[in-house]
Amino acid sequence: MNLDQILLRQHQSGDGLPATVKSSALAESLGTKLEKIEIAGSRIELSFVVGRQFLQAEDVVHGGMVATMLDFAMAYAALLAIPDRLSVATINMNISCLRSARPGDFRAVAEVERCGKTVVFARAQLLDRENEAVATAVSSLAIVAPRRKQINEPFAGAEIA
Repeated sequence: MNLDQILLRQHQSGDGLPATVKSSALAESLGTKLEKIEIAGSRIELSFVVGRQFLQAEDVVHGGMVATMLDFAMAYAALLAIPDRLSVATINMNISCLRSARPGDFRAVAEVERCGKTVVFARAQLLDRENEAVATAVSSLAIVAPRRKQINEPFAGAEIA
């Protein structure tokens, strides 16, 4: 089972939130936390803390990091919508950057628009500390079998909360 899906299932009742995401070094470096889960609408809220290491030359958050935060959120929303023991992989993602992002705290709110048999369609919004929209995105995610066969197979740096 996907480690992120296990985390979502452990906290889908809302107990134990916020929960730190430790499934990847990237999630940890962004200080990713699972803040809210709404199972009924496959809606999720994640928080991030973006440090100076993710800035580009103009001292704003690199667009790739903006995309990463949105991608995390949409993938998590999709994982809520699919059966256990499956995973998702982003097929495509369209991002609209609405304003520059300064380092600090961010929230990504994502939800599933439609869940088919093989593809999940999701959308997300990235908000800064003033609750202003920084970027929006839509994504198509393929429903796939996870690469690891068992939960105890090695995965560098991964921990289950």
